[in-house]
Amino acid sequence: MASDIWRSPINRRDFLKGGAALGLGGSAALIAAACASPGVSVAPVVTPSYPKAQIDGDLEFFNWSQYLNPDAITGFAKHYGVKVNQTNFDNMQSMMAKLNAGIPYDITFPTMDFVDQLVKANALLGIDHTQLANWSEVPSYFNNPWYDPHAFYSVPYALWTTGIAWRTDHVPDTLAGSWNDIWTLAPKYSGKLFLLDDFQEVLGMSLLRNHKDINSGNRSDLDAAVSEILKIKSNVGKFSTDDITNMNNGSAWIHHTWSGDIYQVIAAATHPEIWRYETASEGVPTGNDTFVIPKAAKHPGTALKFIDWMLDPVNARANVNYFGYPQVTTSGIDEYQKLVAKLPFLTLSLDTAIHGLREIVPTGAKLQLWDSEWTKVKAG
Repeated sequence: MASDIWRSPINRRDFLKGGAALGLGGSAALIAAACASPGVSVAPVVTPSYPKAQIDGDLEFFNWSQYLNPDAITGFAKHYGVKVNQTNFDNMQSMMAKLNAGIPYDITFPTMDFVDQLVKANALLGIDHTQLANWSEVPSYFNNPWYDPHAFYSVPYALWTTGIAWRTDHVPDTLAGSWNDIWTLAPKYSGKLFLLDDFQEVLGMSLLRNHKDINSGNRSDLDAAVSEILKIKSNVGKFSTDDITNMNNGSAWIHHTWSGDIYQVIAAATHPEIWRYETASEGVPTGNDTFVIPKAAKHPGTALKFIDWMLDPVNARANVNYFGYPQVTTSGIDEYQKLVAKLPFLTLSLDTAIHGLREIVPTGAKLQLWDSEWTKVKAG
């Protein structure tokens, strides 16, 4: 069932048609240029506009919280004599809403499927690899990824898997390496099991448990997936993407989570040995996010210098040790393998990421269907 979409063209048409229901108002206008021929992933028709890699002002930085080494940000600011003004988002939908509103962020971090849509919408500035002194650190696959042909508009940032984390001092059960573990544990640990507040992750998890396509657009598949989630909803303490905090403060004993986030929890724990993480035999969602420069950026030159700063081997290795994800550079991946050598449950190779299950943001009528199904989960 795993789809090898890293190597295959995917039809991603009219991404935000009907997207207002997801809080993406205005997206249809932004994405109007994104329509492509059915079944074809094409290079942008507009010649990229390339900023020059030079400091042209302070950096407006828009990212997940706790998702980049603060020492790297401080070091960049000191080295170049600029300020880095940081704003955080909670999910891709809120990120898109801010971009659609025209807020002039200089750099942000969309997942690969959102990059594909932003490229087709001509919503990004180009990235000239010849101006990146450390571009050679980027693995060759990402010189021409499916979501951004020829990497004209993006630089890969980090890889992840999605799975289940739990603390063995409170949950001594033997888990089976299955998404069904969520359903087995939920009644026993009611209120202490948290799910991600992410419609693709939660619906996708339930689809996989039912042995269906993680990106299914079949209403009966989705109805069945939602029905199963609702069976345990009363046992779910919270739907939240603030998973690191939830685990660190003891609110959650079991958390649907991302691989790097559980590493951060382990790194901060007084008793790190109590934490475990598993992926599921029914299917492992994997993905990567990216550095991009929105077209509204007022300081694109500074953004380009920041990207190169983060590709530097010293900064990439330090960043991996901070946030616990394999940064997509030769040095970053090497450092990650060292980092998790004593945590085999967090092993993640580049090959695994490339060939894993990809969650692709639904579009058009499929987006409306997924949104209606997610509304059932949240309101049920």
